[in-house]
Amino acid sequence: MLPAIALVTAWSSPAAWSSVGGGISPTVTIADGVLMPRISLGTCCGSEVTHAFPAWWTSGGRGVDTALDYGKEVPGGKEAELSAAIASVGAPRSGVFITTKESSAKGRIRAGLDPLHLGPLCVGLDADYALSAVKADLAQLKVSRVDLVLLHAPCASDATNAKLWRGLEAALAQNLTRAIGVSNFDKARLGALLKAAATKPAEREMLEYCAEKGIVFEAYAAMRGCPFSDPRVQRVAAAHGVGASQVCLRWVLQTGAAMAVGLGKNESRMRSYAREDLGIFGFELSADEMATLSATGTQIKSCAPGA
Repeated sequence: MLPAIALVTAWSSPAAWSSVGGGISPTVTIADGVLMPRISLGTCCGSEVTHAFPAWWTSGGRGVDTALDYGKEVPGGKEAELSAAIASVGAPRSGVFITTKESSAKGRIRAGLDPLHLGPLCVGLDADYALSAVKADLAQLKVSRVDLVLLHAPCASDATNAKLWRGLEAALAQNLTRAIGVSNFDKARLGALLKAAATKPAEREMLEYCAEKGIVFEAYAAMRGCPFSDPRVQRVAAAHGVGASQVCLRWVLQTGAAMAVGLGKNESRMRSYAREDLGIFGFELSADEMATLSATGTQIKSCAPGA
């Protein structure tokens, strides 16, 4: 089974998808004048950042995906570690595309202990909470502005989601972020938010649905479920002189998605993993190869009708 793709969203123009399936640009437009790398370093769920970001940066990676509730109790969690890692390599702020996320849980229960990020439990949360959360992210990251802020997960109430979104819109208006979006929203929740939003989320029926709405879709956990030993995957990899993991990631890219990928915890392998991840722009899967790979299992589960 090829990797399931989970949902992150960001507003874009339909023209941003024009190159997908052919020669794919390493960046995608998610808002006016905002180009996001199609591959970012993921820092959740077992992916460390202190050594991973330097390996990513020196290999040519320029995007990084984080959250205040990743990996450790906060303050002093992943965002603080990321800030230190960026400083350690002397990366200029303008050279790093930073995506972060706002938890819908007061107290910021870490994602590692709560895979739903306490999304449904949003009693008393409002626009002021979301705006203050963005400011807390900036303090941890030691920056005056990030590039993309996402609502980490939907609340059970569409009205509450709309309030939190207004907080992100305020952050955008105050130049605390260049773009805003959502994560883990299904079609129904996203549709409700679009009706209430003054600024549309920066993220596909769901690929088709998001494409219709001019929304960029980003995958996470993109390597989970990659059938490395499947003979069909091995044949495709051999035909292109690449590894099975690169075939899986290229399949994700050619579905029209951007993605966040982690480098794990083994420092000795991080640089080679980073080079492999970033090397998927050097070959292209044919339509027949895409169809063969898609036939290995169910993919893009969160974007399936009714998911």
